[in-house]
Amino acid sequence: MILFTHRKAALGLILAVIALALVMIDTVFDLVLELLHMSFELIELSLDILIEYIFHTDLHDTQVIVFYLMWAIAGYPLYKLYQLLRSLPHRCVECMDNLARAWRQLKKQISAYWHGLSALGKAKWSMGFMTSVTCMIFWVLI
Repeated sequence: MILFTHRKAALGLILAVIALALVMIDTVFDLVLELLHMSFELIELSLDILIEYIFHTDLHDTQVIVFYLMWAIAGYPLYKLYQLLRSLPHRCVECMDNLARAWRQLKKQISAYWHGLSALGKAKWSMGFMTSVTCMIFWVLI
């Protein structure tokens, strides 16, 4: 509700936070890394307490169990990342094929449009092209 009534103020605040983050990128990066580390430590501590409470183990056994449990938890995303990286070359080739196909289709459409123009239309397009190129050259040189 507040965002709807004070939309300009909310947008200004969001833009100010983004600008501040861009200006102080090293501080923001350090803060994000610290938050990730604290989150990891919180998860590890929670697992330590949970394992110790459920299985009634001592400190060393709990740490070993949590270590292997965290490896197992991290293993699935790492496996999915490995699969993604293995399929990446195939996807890049497929994307390049799609781009080449789209480029050929665009060339066919432009060629059909050009051949369908009258002589006066072709002259207008040519004069517009030459005028725009001349303006760009003057803009670059001045």
